[in-house]
Amino acid sequence: MMGNSDLCLGGVRFTPNLESIQLMDEWLPVSGGSGSIHVQVAFKPNQNQHLTIDSFELLKVIGKGSFGKVMQVRKRDTMRIYALKTIRKAHIVSRNEVTHTLAERTVLAKVNNPFIVPLKFSFQSTDKLYLVLAFVNGGELFHHLQREGRFNEVRSRFYAAELLCALEHLHSFNVVYRDLKPENILLDYVGHIALCDFGLCKLNMSDSETTNTFCGTPEYLAPELLSGHGYTKCVDWWTLGVLLYEMLTGLPPFYDENTNEMYRKILQDPLRFPDDMGSEARSVLTLLLNRDPSRRLGVNGAQDIKNHPFFARHIDWKKLVAKKIQPPFKPAVASAIDTSNFDEEFTSEVPQDSVVADSHLSSTVQQQL
Repeated sequence: MMGNSDLCLGGVRFTPNLESIQLMDEWLPVSGGSGSIHVQVAFKPNQNQHLTIDSFELLKVIGKGSFGKVMQVRKRDTMRIYALKTIRKAHIVSRNEVTHTLAERTVLAKVNNPFIVPLKFSFQSTDKLYLVLAFVNGGELFHHLQREGRFNEVRSRFYAAELLCALEHLHSFNVVYRDLKPENILLDYVGHIALCDFGLCKLNMSDSETTNTFCGTPEYLAPELLSGHGYTKCVDWWTLGVLLYEMLTGLPPFYDENTNEMYRKILQDPLRFPDDMGSEARSVLTLLLNRDPSRRLGVNGAQDIKNHPFFARHIDWKKLVAKKIQPPFKPAVASAIDTSNFDEEFTSEVPQDSVVADSHLSSTVQQQL
């Protein structure tokens, strides 16, 4: 705030080049006033600065799982807010999940998509792996769907379209996601999708490649996965169909409390729709939930799905990818550090990087991680 003796000359906007260490030395015109201001900026990046857990201030626990926990943290030098995922090495080794964990780190390091939570840093200690991700605080899609019961067609289509772009991006790297469900989908503070949790990703899956690993969440498992005949990238289009159906109706299409009965329904039961579902929605769901993966919508790529009238008549894909379509719902978020959309069961816990009892991992395993 200016005092009585201060004089406002105007303002200057500039973007320093932080990619090089060249000196910026320019006269910049003043906006909102007259004249120019001489600005010099020099930037030198830190060389070989190794991150440790001490590089971050631990603020709140925002999630927990068998792998470890996720905490909201503040990087001490820049004061920026992130989500820090800690993974216990001994745990992933004992459960033969080294491949999955390395896949998660590999995928996150590769991807650059507006609807995928970006990896900012990764580092490790003797006992743990640490993934530092962008902090996305609009809450899980699961949380919002549970609270509202179901979404209208406009909102369901918007989320499905952004997820379709995220899955298309992963497929372009020959990565199959395999675990699409509302719990793995976050909303940012504006209301856009942010896909997270890449622990079940399968790498090196070209269009013709198949795999047999039985993994995923029961309600979302594709029939070809249940039958054990091997599956391709097309499993992701089945799960997109299941998710879209759940958003529109409140439940997955073949849901049953008895898991074995649910598996039977996924393999055998006809697809049924509520009376109030529109014809375009019924059509795209019928095509996505085709039990024959060779005839499923998306078998020839994501563009086939984008071209379906359910999407094509309503979505401008260029605007969508540029995040220029206003989301139909904006989460209640007070600030960039607001954690009110996370479960109090987690946020009430004292944030600390718990000590791991000496795991005695072999040097071979340590090098692998």
